[in-house]
Amino acid sequence: KNAPDEYRAYRAGLEWDLSEPIVIDSPEDFKSTQRWRDRVTPCHHQVTNLITFCRRLPVTLLADDVGLGKTISAGLIISELIARSRLSKILIVCPKLLGPQWKEELESKFDIPAEVATGRALLQAEPDEVGAIITTYNSARLYLDSIPEDRFQMLILDEAHKLRNLYGVEKTPQVAKRFREALESRRFRFVLMLTATPIQNRL
Repeated sequence: KNAPDEYRAYRAGLEWDLSEPIVIDSPEDFKSTQRWRDRVTPCHHQVTNLITFCRRLPVTLLADDVGLGKTISAGLIISELIARSRLSKILIVCPKLLGPQWKEELESKFDIPAEVATGRALLQAEPDEVGAIITTYNSARLYLDSIPEDRFQMLILDEAHKLRNLYGVEKTPQVAKRFREALESRRFRFVLMLTATPIQNRL
């Protein structure tokens, strides 16, 4: 007999683990600035991306144009969640050629340890305390289900348009099905999808 508003409050409490929401109105509210202020000067749109992500938790699609520094936006988001003790281990899925770039930018600009792990090496890959594991879409398709569900709290999908055409095609791409299942089961507490390409899904 609970009122709808009471149920929504109860559900929100469960989803937030009864922890304080992240309230950011301006860069002055950031708690992660000391991690990166001597290494990177974020652009206005990258700061806006961080604020927007925190307002839209836990899942966000970031669709900036090519060349606007989506990895920097992602680094800011990761840093802020780490600084607020919401996050310690991140799984980044990207095309193989982008793996070294992710590792270099996370380590040099945000002091976040990162390791590239592809193929069966993904099964054993785990940051010590705080850090990221970077893998490919093919490796994730093959081994995601075999990774302990509590190993990572955040999933970042770079070039997320690779998951398009989940519906309306005769043979659904296996990688799209694998990530749909992971998202539906709320396997990751936070999800950030990055793309510079119109999705162009079939209806």
